[in-house]
Amino acid sequence: MNLRHLEYFVVLAEELHFRRSAERLGVTQAPLSLAIQALEADLGARLFHRTRREVSLTEAGIALLEDARAILARVEHAKESVWETVSGEVGRLRVGFTNACSLSPVFPRLIHAYRTRRPKVIMSLIELSSTRQLEAIEQRELDVGLLRAPLGGASSNLVLTPLYTEPLLLAVPSRHRLAKARTVRVADLNGEPFIAYPRAAGVVVHEQTLALCAKRGFEPEVVQEAQQASTLVGLIATGLGIALVPASLRAIAVPGVVFRTLDDDDTTTTLYIAHRYGDANARVTQFVDLALASRQAE
Repeated sequence: MNLRHLEYFVVLAEELHFRRSAERLGVTQAPLSLAIQALEADLGARLFHRTRREVSLTEAGIALLEDARAILARVEHAKESVWETVSGEVGRLRVGFTNACSLSPVFPRLIHAYRTRRPKVIMSLIELSSTRQLEAIEQRELDVGLLRAPLGGASSNLVLTPLYTEPLLLAVPSRHRLAKARTVRVADLNGEPFIAYPRAAGVVVHEQTLALCAKRGFEPEVVQEAQQASTLVGLIATGLGIALVPASLRAIAVPGVVFRTLDDDDTTTTLYIAHRYGDANARVTQFVDLALASRQAE
């Protein structure tokens, strides 16, 4: 059954006049008549009574009309659904983010802006370490990630674009000798007890801490591990040790913890947006474009 024949049938059923129907369809009367004849031949039933003075529906035509309208409506709905999906208006977007990233000024603005522009898209926010995000994006478990680039680099199958660079700060107990120091350098931390993320957790800031200390000729003495940024800051307040943290962690206001700027040129950390190379998913493209636009507006 030809969809165009159904469309012609519905218009003729509504107009009950060949000339007006042809004008409405933008065709001549001949192809309209042929379409109706072909549809009747397909169905094996006459759909219209035709005389010189009038056109009317047969019982078969009356029976077909409601179904024909429903079929055409479903086809139109299917077209709209496909268009919305291809254009990125609907669907699901799985976004990875790190614990510390959620405290940065970029994260809430970006998520809010995307949700405002694409309210029909179902956004899943999944908290993972940077290393775990990169693995999940490659394995198509995530669509896009907000993360810090591992020191060893990322797979060539992934695209990482910098969004936001912030300083690493020294977080120390307020009673610590460095809490009142006018300037602090990474070299001053030699021999200090550190609180750190587990090495196996894949947290890039931990990699950076090890690399910065190694560059100064020492290895940090880790006396306590913490899985979450808030736990790490809370443990510093107990006096157990110190840590290097992204400046955004200052948002975790814990009594007994102070943050000090490091007087070193290489103590910064960058938040990246990551996605698969060549990904044609319109939702990913729109999210990345929005992230880059917000970066330029900084």
